[in-house]
Amino acid sequence: MKVGGQPIIFMVDSGAEHSVVTKPVAPFTQRRATIIGATGTQTARQFCRPRTCQLRGHEVTHEFLYLPECPIPLLGRDLLTKLGAQITFNQGGPANLTMRGPNALIMAVTMPTEDEWQLYHQEKGGLVKPICLLEEFPDVWAENGAPSLARYHAPVMVELKPGALPVRQRQYPIPRKACLGIQTHLQRLKDAGILIDCQSPWNTPLLPVKKAGGGDYRPVQDLRAVNNAVITLHSVVPNPYTLLSLLSPQASWFTCLDLKDAFFCLRLAPVSQPLFAFEWEDPQTGRKTQMTWTRIPQGFKNFPTLFGEALAADLSTFPEENPSCTLLQYVDDLLLASHDRERCWEGMKALLARLSEAGYKVSWKKAQICQQEVRYLGFIISEGQRALGPERKRVVCSIPQPKTKKEVREFLGVAGFCRIWILGYSDLAKPLYEATAGSGKDPLNWGFEQEKAFQEIKRLLTSAPALGLPDVKRSFNLFVCEKNHTALGVLTQTVGPWQRPVAYLSKRLDPVASGWPPCLRALAATVTLIREADKLTLGQDINVKVPHAVIALMNGQGHKWLTSSRMAHYQGLLCENPRVRLETVQTLNPATFLPTEEGLPDHDCEEVMDEVYSSRPDLMDLPLSDPELELFTDRSSFIQNGR
Repeated sequence: MKVGGQPIIFMVDSGAEHSVVTKPVAPFTQRRATIIGATGTQTARQFCRPRTCQLRGHEVTHEFLYLPECPIPLLGRDLLTKLGAQITFNQGGPANLTMRGPNALIMAVTMPTEDEWQLYHQEKGGLVKPICLLEEFPDVWAENGAPSLARYHAPVMVELKPGALPVRQRQYPIPRKACLGIQTHLQRLKDAGILIDCQSPWNTPLLPVKKAGGGDYRPVQDLRAVNNAVITLHSVVPNPYTLLSLLSPQASWFTCLDLKDAFFCLRLAPVSQPLFAFEWEDPQTGRKTQMTWTRIPQGFKNFPTLFGEALAADLSTFPEENPSCTLLQYVDDLLLASHDRERCWEGMKALLARLSEAGYKVSWKKAQICQQEVRYLGFIISEGQRALGPERKRVVCSIPQPKTKKEVREFLGVAGFCRIWILGYSDLAKPLYEATAGSGKDPLNWGFEQEKAFQEIKRLLTSAPALGLPDVKRSFNLFVCEKNHTALGVLTQTVGPWQRPVAYLSKRLDPVASGWPPCLRALAATVTLIREADKLTLGQDINVKVPHAVIALMNGQGHKWLTSSRMAHYQGLLCENPRVRLETVQTLNPATFLPTEEGLPDHDCEEVMDEVYSSRPDLMDLPLSDPELELFTDRSSFIQNGR
């Protein structure tokens, strides 16, 4: 019989309630069955996900029970019933197996006209995971074995701050239902050797966290007191924006892998294990014990840095051995990119082999294997572009109207992560930042301007465009303008005759620059956005286009407004930087920040500064032509042409 297109030899067993396979034919489900062996011991086994079964022209879908200790796959009563099988025993001859097939069912389906397009909608190819990887790399998948363990790294020693004393916090009361759910997880971790009994002067409470979409609970330890007593390591976790800049815009095939149970990969030195002790009372026996971890627990503040360095060390030689692929790592999330499917497939197999050898486990459920569009760090990555994932948009748009200043800051933090997709974000969010001024205990001043900015940011996020991936082998264009004391701009790269946006940049000017005249504020905005763009361009050449003569203005008027240190900084960045080329353009379109047409600006910055901001515009440095004349006035004055 063919299962998922692969032929498998089965033995017919009408006494077996479930059909059995000895090797995984699909990822596992949450469904389990209790098996009673010959010795009377009970074990729980998982079912594989449904697979298409073909036998003698009949086709059905079935879930098989995974039983590796069974000597041969079994065709049980459940699948025999689906196939309509009949077994006929002949006297003195072999038994015959015939099938009537499943009963046909004809259904009439009606649907609204506006939804008919869904009948013709086809899923993108490459979304089916190849089952052969389960057999080729059985030890790397988290669903098939014990928790992961980084084999090539010594146990971690946690260093305390000088003078730190043991922290003893009592365990919070936990509902019995949550205790029963947590007990299952704790026993599993104890059986794996990740938890051990101990006696320690340290103790922090355990919290029950309910899993989303189910009634199960998982244990989470409150390690805030321990984190305060531990020396903080310098974080080396990469910036997601600059990390994605390393992707080649020509890469069109991607593999995304998520490491399972990363917190339990690194061993904890015995001398540091007492720091993470907690108290637990068995809900069945009422016996209280103190337990601790032999691996780094979830919630330890230095874990991202420690794990990131360990995984990077284990994968350090991978780029040299696979030059046709680009590998990106963000803590426990891996992204592999290549120009064609074959190279991506071979690179993915090499990566799985390396992870299996080092002792890491990969989640089969979350794996995205050789696809042209993947989700990575909340972004949708495809050839040459990145877009915000719908789940990230949903998080921001589901935030209700803030009631306190703290809630406003939380919204700004979540929305600020997506700021490069929002045109003029800093200018839009200005009323919200103003609402957070003052003490956090003061009442929130929420008015029309704040509500308008709050809803506008949400609206723009739902329609956020896909941005181009930065190509660090080509030059960039930066269009700059200043509005409401905020530096606004768009970073682009030329694709044919078009300017393709890479990021929308915005940042409020510092208080000193905010008090300058408009033309000088444009100078400050140019310097500010060049520094912001450098985070994405990675040192590549950049052409800056601004509707002001910033160089002439800085040289002619800068000494009157800028301090010596600021002047030196501006000159070094704009005049002595070989990567930066300045170009003066006409007024930028406020909707796109791109120039309306080529040409010189519609005003002379130095002339405007002299006429508008001069203390005595009527005084000139030229001597009078007739100094001996006696001048008289009738004390009247008038303005002509604005002068």
